[in-house]
This record gives sequence, structure tokens and C-alpha cells, in this order.
Amino acid sequence: MRKPLRLASYTMTLLASLVFFIPLYMVVINSFKTRREAGFFSISLPSDWQFENYLEVFKSANILRAFNNGLIISVGSGIIIILLASLAAYVLGRSRKQWAPVLYYLFLSGLVIPVAFIPTYLVLEYMSLLNSYAGLILVAATYGLPMSIFLYTGFVKTIPRELDEAAVLEGCPPLTFFLQILFPLMKPVTMTLVVFNFVGSWNDIQIPLYFSSSDKWALPLTVYNFYGAHASSWNLIFADIVITILPLLLLYLFAQKYITAGMTAGAVKS
Repeated sequence: MRKPLRLASYTMTLLASLVFFIPLYMVVINSFKTRREAGFFSISLPSDWQFENYLEVFKSANILRAFNNGLIISVGSGIIIILLASLAAYVLGRSRKQWAPVLYYLFLSGLVIPVAFIPTYLVLEYMSLLNSYAGLILVAATYGLPMSIFLYTGFVKTIPRELDEAAVLEGCPPLTFFLQILFPLMKPVTMTLVVFNFVGSWNDIQIPLYFSSSDKWALPLTVYNFYGAHASSWNLIFADIVITILPLLLLYLFAQKYITAGMTAGAVKS
């Protein structure tokens, strides 16, 4: 009885994986086709492999500048998120004050409240942060903080308070305790959030589109170089998409073992 169930489970898993694999396969295959052939969006192999599509993308879309823009925004916002979210979780997860739960749920409200682009634009304009890396990094960090605080706080609450008491008895200052003892224990959640926040910031098109000019755009927005109202070079668009997702794929391969452990460790009831 177990063997048929196992076989059915494997079959369903394979079919589900095809839902994600086939679109990726189609993107990769069409990136090597001619403009006319790629316009049919088929999954057949190219009749003539056009490897020069990638060279054309690098020349026309200024890929290196877009890559640097995405790296600056993603890494900068990720550092701010990890630093602020972990410190906030340390306070929210350990504090016995009545205001701590209120503040915690106030942070979580950021997960459901819609993004207010016009007020954000006006604030950035008032602070002279429009079309600047600092403004883009701060906005991206703001969007990533609620989920990060949620996961960090859940994980902090699973760490025994006896560690805090032992640190107090040894005369260890709170900040030293956090940096040397507590934060290293947060490694699974930290690695999960590094991946999630980097991917979210890297793939985001709204923040650079609304709050900066094209010289600050990251890789996902470079597809507009090949897409227009009257004509679209789908072979170059697909090649651009492959270049965009390649860094994320490498990041997932490097950090995949931490993701499940981090999500499980942080997803406890507060």
C-alpha cells in the first residue's frame, strides 16, 4: 500500500515541478532564437542558435551599470534590515512592558497596509533623497522590515531566558550579550532573511521606477530597452530575463539549506 502512495506522491511532485520548470525552460530556449522565432513563444529548440543575443543585451541595456545599481540597493537595504530588525526583535522578544506587544503588532501592520507611493514620493522630495541611492535603499529597507521583525521576534522567543540571566550575573552589558551571544544564535533566520530581502529588492521594479531616473534602474527594468508600443524584441527580452535571474539562482544554491530552517525557527506564535 505504501508503494502506490509513494509513487503517486512522486508523480504529483513531478507534475507540480513542471509548472515552474516549463516557463523557465521557455525563457532560456527563446533567448537563443531570432526575433521572429521568439515571437511565437514556443518551447521548441531554436532552428539557429543566436548566442549573440546576450552580447546585444550587454551592449544595449548597459547591464553592468544596472547590475551595480541592483547590488547597491539590495545589499544596502539588506544590511539595514538585518541590523534594525534583529535589534528590534531583541527588545520586543525580551521586554515584559505593556507597550511591547502594541509596538510589535504596529510593525506587523506593515505586512497588510498598502504601499503609499505619493506620500513616500513627497517625503523623499522634501528630504532631497529622490533619485539617490540613499533614498532607494531606505525605501527598500522599510518594505522589508515588517516580515524580518516578525521572524526575528519569533526566533528570539524560543531562546531560553536563562542565557540573559547568566549574562547579567557575569556582568555582560546588554549590547555585548546581543552581539556576542544572541545574534550568532540567529544565524538560520538571518540567512533566510538575507536571501528573501535580497531577492525582493533585486526583483522590485516599483521603487526604482517611481523614485529614480533610468540611471539608477536595476536589472529587471532593463527589459524596457527592448519592449515598446510598436515593436518588441522578445529574444532580447528573454536573454535579459536570464541575466537578471542568474544571480538569484546562484544565491539560492548557496543558501538553500538555511531557508527552511530559518522559516521554521522564526514562525512561532507570538
